[in-house]
Amino acid sequence: MTAPETIPADDLRVRPLRQADARGVAVLVADYFTELGTIGGMSVEQTEQLFATSWLEGGCGLVLENGSEITGYGFVRPSRWKGSDTVQFGLTLKQGYRDRQVHRILTDPLLTAAIEVAREHRINNICMHLRVCDTCHPPVMLELGFQEDPVSMLGFSHDLKAIPNRPLPQGLRFRPARLPEESPALMDMMASVFDDRDRQGEPLAESYLALIAAKPGFDPEQMLVVEDSNGMVAGSIIDATAPGGNSSILQVGVRRDHRRRGIGSALVSRQLNWLKARGAGAALAGMFSTNIAATLFWRLGFRPDPQRTFRFFLRDTAPAANQNHGGTDDALS
Repeated sequence: MTAPETIPADDLRVRPLRQADARGVAVLVADYFTELGTIGGMSVEQTEQLFATSWLEGGCGLVLENGSEITGYGFVRPSRWKGSDTVQFGLTLKQGYRDRQVHRILTDPLLTAAIEVAREHRINNICMHLRVCDTCHPPVMLELGFQEDPVSMLGFSHDLKAIPNRPLPQGLRFRPARLPEESPALMDMMASVFDDRDRQGEPLAESYLALIAAKPGFDPEQMLVVEDSNGMVAGSIIDATAPGGNSSILQVGVRRDHRRRGIGSALVSRQLNWLKARGAGAALAGMFSTNIAATLFWRLGFRPDPQRTFRFFLRDTAPAANQNHGGTDDALS
């Protein structure tokens, strides 16, 4: 459906995001990815499932409606980025609803809400990430006073045709993580593994692990650990995958005292072979452009994937009234 060239403001309204909006928002997001010529990280059904979790705890969401149709959606929530507290800013606007006179009906109150969440949690900045193939939303972000950060999220993919053999060092073994009882211990390990958040990013939240484990078709092999002879977990790998589809390797980590032994390479190689045997179409991964792990993935056969590469946009929490929303003269491009 093509949006009209001009949309009367009187036909639009903004209201709080509700649980009943799950399907409408999921379809809006799926249509957005179709427009970009790519696919999202979650299916429509998985996006709906997200609404049943506590993902918006401490934040809020808004929707833009034209009649009964959801034509825009945004959320703000406390999060972590590069080792610091931030307010995550999410925004999806339907094609035809991205002009300033239209999107401001949603984005002005959403930005105000982000500033209020930041003030409540004593946070100094707001962050949004966008795929590099998205040329639709960056102009909106610049109009809202955001600036692009020099750090990006590099996307990689592996076609699973040629997988290097990287065995574990002697005395170590693979096993699936024992969920849910092992989740806290796994989280503690990953918190110590991510010991340079500014370059590495943040480990996955326990709530997100629970969401992965609840997906239809989940296999315990998707959360694999390396264990030594004393039962100590030395490293782990976590991915989200679907039978016959692509897999996203979400997180790989090795304890500091076990690094430079080939454990990370063995974990990724083991997972690639498992994914290939399970019928995955490709393995996907992403990491900060400052993360040295990018070299490991390159050595194992991963190659750049622009559809999985993200740009970050930041702005401080100065009140919206002090910002110039009339154009992009003072914004980085």
